[in-house]
Amino acid sequence: MCDELRSLDVAVCGSCTESFTSSRSGEVDTWADAHTCDAELVALLALVTSRRAA
Repeated sequence: MCDELRSLDVAVCGSCTESFTSSRSGEVDTWADAHTCDAELVALLALVTSRRAA
């Protein structure tokens, strides 16, 4: 019996808090490279958390 090490990678955007998880190597990096924030969501989060909108 062979035990395989399993992992889960997670990426979280610091501006809009959207996240992506995957057990497949490289998918998280691909998502992070292609991710664009929803400007309205970023502005709303900035108001709620008292941060300036990006």
